[in-house]
Amino acid sequence: MKYLVLLISAIFLFNQVESNEPFVVLEYKDGMGQGKSLNKENIFVKNQNHSVNHKVKSGESLSGILKKYYGNSGLNMKILEVSIIEINKHAFVRNNPHFLFAGKKIRIPSVNEIMSLVKNQQKNQTYRESSRNGHIYFYGN
Repeated sequence: MKYLVLLISAIFLFNQVESNEPFVVLEYKDGMGQGKSLNKENIFVKNQNHSVNHKVKSGESLSGILKKYYGNSGLNMKILEVSIIEINKHAFVRNNPHFLFAGKKIRIPSVNEIMSLVKNQQKNQTYRESSRNGHIYFYGN
C-alpha cells in the first residue's frame, strides 16, 4: 500500500508540471468499506421474516440499536433507520431519530417488512407525482 501511494505521489509530481487538474485517490477496504466483513450468521439475514420487540433503555440511541440487531448485515442503515421510525412513531419525538423515548417498546422489523414498507412508499410517491402532472396552473397575467 505504501508503494502505491508513493507511486501515485511521484506520478502526480511529474504530471503537475504539465497539468494542474486535481485527482482523488480512493482506498477500498474489505466488506462494508470499514474493514469489517459481512456477518452471514445475522438472524435478520438468515430469516427474512424474523422481527423483534425491543424495550428502549435510558441512554440508548437508534444507531446503537441498529448496530445491535443489524450490525454488519450489509443492509442499508439509513433505510433501516427511516423504516424503524416509520413503524414506531410513538417512540420518537417528531420522527427525529435523535430523540428516542426511554421505556418505549419498539418493533425491530424483518427484512420483508422493510421491503414492503419501501415498496409502499414508492407507490405512494409515484401516485402523488402522477397526480400533480395531470394539472397545469397559471398565476399572474
